Amino acid sequence: MPARLLRPLLIVEFLLALQVVFTCWSQIGGQYHLDLMFWPWKLGLSVAAALLTTGLTASLVRTDGVAGKKAWLYGTLLLATIALAGIVTYYYHLHEPTDEDNQDDQPATITKARGAGSRPADTQPSACPG
Repeated sequence: MPARLLRPLLIVEFLLALQVVFTCWSQIGGQYHLDLMFWPWKLGLSVAAALLTTGLTASLVRTDGVAGKKAWLYGTLLLATIALAGIVTYYYHLHEPTDEDNQDDQPATITKARGAGSRPADTQPSACPG
């Protein structure tokens, strides 16, 4: 492949890999956990994974498909990046905020209906057992 075509194709692959990383991460780890995550984690790990994917492809293209030391290094670092993304996602899963909509822990409040001629409960005379 001509070298002048390789660079634009690798740029397109990087952009596509970035989109794939975000899509896979949200599907596997959960979009809610990604929404909770601090943005530098998302940006750094996603860009690193996309760059390593592109570097792996470039290394394989330059050596005609032979996996050399660079290809193995890029592949190993890519797996480490994916593992780190899983660890960060699991951390945010463990530390997600609790639901405030869950009101099951609250005791039930019992209210009594009063008739039209009755007085409020605090003004009625108390009946003493005789």
